[in-house]
Amino acid sequence: MIFWVITFLICALISIFFYRTITQEAPDIVPNSDLEVYKDQLVNIEKELSRGIIAIDEAERIKAEVSRRILELDKRKEFALKKETKVLGLILSTIFFLILIAVGSFIYQEFGAPGYENISQSQRIKEAYEQYKGRSTQDQLLQLRSSKKTLITPEGEQGDLVKKLRKLVDERPTDLEGLKLLASIEAKLGNIDEAVKFQRQVLQVLGDNASDSDFLNYAVLLITQVDGVVSPEAEGALAEALRLNPQNGAANYHVGLMYAQNDRPDRALRLWKQLLKTDNMEAPWIPLIRDDIERLAVLAGDTKFELPSIELTPGPTAEDVDNAAQMSNEERQEMIRGMVSRLSERLSTDGGSPNEWARLINALGVLGEIQSARSAWKQAKNIFTESPSSLEILNTAAQNIGLK
Repeated sequence: MIFWVITFLICALISIFFYRTITQEAPDIVPNSDLEVYKDQLVNIEKELSRGIIAIDEAERIKAEVSRRILELDKRKEFALKKETKVLGLILSTIFFLILIAVGSFIYQEFGAPGYENISQSQRIKEAYEQYKGRSTQDQLLQLRSSKKTLITPEGEQGDLVKKLRKLVDERPTDLEGLKLLASIEAKLGNIDEAVKFQRQVLQVLGDNASDSDFLNYAVLLITQVDGVVSPEAEGALAEALRLNPQNGAANYHVGLMYAQNDRPDRALRLWKQLLKTDNMEAPWIPLIRDDIERLAVLAGDTKFELPSIELTPGPTAEDVDNAAQMSNEERQEMIRGMVSRLSERLSTDGGSPNEWARLINALGVLGEIQSARSAWKQAKNIFTESPSSLEILNTAAQNIGLK
């Protein structure tokens, strides 16, 4: 309400200034300075004529010229603007006021936030924390579902195998391999409730030996079970995963999702921006981040955020392939070495993704430049030292050419 009162007063003040502007008296016309100059010239001509400085004919000619110029000034005489009447001014000002109100309201309805309370940042953070602490538990979210989902069992031989596995796990509830396999199968079949139950048993059996992947799988199943909401139980599983591996990209993504769901886009943005910098661009959570991070940046008030582009290393053109087919083995090897050299120079200068570094390591290994490949591997490991997923890609490339 206060917003609209202030808006009304501002529009009224502008309209009052508009009214005063169109109804004020026009100022008196300032005497023309050129006319005064010409009058002085006529006086000076008389003085010079009386002193005998100029002849009578010359004085008459000059007087005629000055008089002509005075007549031209009279033709260009300025007229005062006619003052608008007060009634007309009042009508125009009222119309102007109504236009201001209408246009302002339309713009605010389109681009503003009607009905949204104007609160301070500290108050918003406080309310977000209260929302976070008071959010629904996993069981409460499950109760909101319209109906309990029925158990899906495929037909035929595959269905028989699933039934046998279910029976086996029921008889041997501590069989770790059976539990993991059944949890995975139930998730793929869409039996998320069952998958959650079996993955919970996996964690119970593993105890302190559970890995970050085990906790992450459980958290993802809990989130899927309640249509993408990160409940306190899912958050607890994510916290355990990050305790074991702080660089777990998927866990960090889902923690960011939790912050976004609880009105803390600033924290979510910081997490997701870091993942875009460090994680493999082919990781499954990267496209999800890229689809939503710009909206998140707007909510967080980061007006300077720009979504980083994905640089793709161009492959050979059709012309390159044709040229290579016509080359000798020596020429073809030389062309390959040139391409590898350019890739190496670009990565060393501008950086690149883990896959590009892996491609360089493999290429150097194929060319027999083992020392260069080892150097590239060490350089890449130093760059991605805090990203386990990236290190795995690099180590696989090194293993392929015998560096490990």
